Amino acid sequence: MSKNSLNNKFICFSKEKNLRKHIQGHKKRKKVLNVLVMASSSSSSLFVITFLLFSPLCFSRESPSQIPDGTLNLSLLWYGQFTPVQKERVRDFIESLNFDAKEGLDPKVSAWWKVVEGYQERYEVKEIYRQKSSSRTVAPKIKVKVVRSYVDEKMMFGKDLTIDNGEKLVETAVGNMSKVVPVVLLSSQVRAHHVGFCNGTCQEYGLTIKSNIKGQEKKQPYVMVSDPEVQCPGECAWPFHIANKGPHGMTYQPPSGEIGADALIIQLATGLADVATNPAITESLFKSEPPYSTDGNHTSSIYIVDPATKCFRVFGSGAFPGFTGRIRVDPLTGGAFNSHGINHLKFLIPSIWDPKTKSCYTPM
Repeated sequence: MSKNSLNNKFICFSKEKNLRKHIQGHKKRKKVLNVLVMASSSSSSLFVITFLLFSPLCFSRESPSQIPDGTLNLSLLWYGQFTPVQKERVRDFIESLNFDAKEGLDPKVSAWWKVVEGYQERYEVKEIYRQKSSSRTVAPKIKVKVVRSYVDEKMMFGKDLTIDNGEKLVETAVGNMSKVVPVVLLSSQVRAHHVGFCNGTCQEYGLTIKSNIKGQEKKQPYVMVSDPEVQCPGECAWPFHIANKGPHGMTYQPPSGEIGADALIIQLATGLADVATNPAITESLFKSEPPYSTDGNHTSSIYIVDPATKCFRVFGSGAFPGFTGRIRVDPLTGGAFNSHGINHLKFLIPSIWDPKTKSCYTPM
């Protein structure tokens, strides 16, 4: 992989150096915009500039919003061949993120997603989100929905994932739509080892940088998940498969009965949580800068980058290397789970760093 290709293509914010540069760039642009506001003498001009700066329909100063009004629109690209169970589990999991009906079983997947939504409380939220009955300001919920699902079983860009065709996959998932976050799901036929997958994780999120017709840069966030069962089960399919590093611990049956489906959910959940809590992607929805240090040392703050990745291989309370923590086993199917979704479905989802308790939140 050449140095130039890395510089010009994917920008993955799981790498603190890139995140730091991106946020510093936002601060510089903010100073320029503040000067523009001060220079404006008329009240009408000030209103227009203020609206453009703080409108929730603006993802950043240069590009459209990706999470307008707290909505995360996903465009799924199924690259390669997937089983019906894999597709069904992904759809059911995404729908379960906002399912908090009283008739559902506890603990719920939606309770886990509320921890993700809580990361928005780090900001001073815009006036549009202020409660009418009081002066209290609350962050909007993040509603998640699939607006497009595209299948490419023939794999038009080949079976080897590279930096170049990875960007093309993101573009294909976006299509002609705007204000969407593409989720590229790679089947077991796609080899992705040499671009970072299978190195402790089978998911990745970040931004691609593209130039439009006018020569302006457009930043497009994305989530990409590679196959966790066939390509590197020891890295990405635990606890449904024996871990290849550290204590092996116990292995469990997947709740759906299919390792490839439920391991895929663990990776997808990690990617969605990390991308939805990343300040470089969501900062423009709010007024203030993220209050934590961007020098690579996050120990002084309750908010961290990649909160789901932080709680790697933690699925329940009391977890330690080789032990998932407290989870449940369905007596009928033998499937291990820690949360419930729509239609009483059971899922095993990763823990996420909770800034309120300063620990990994676990459904159980």
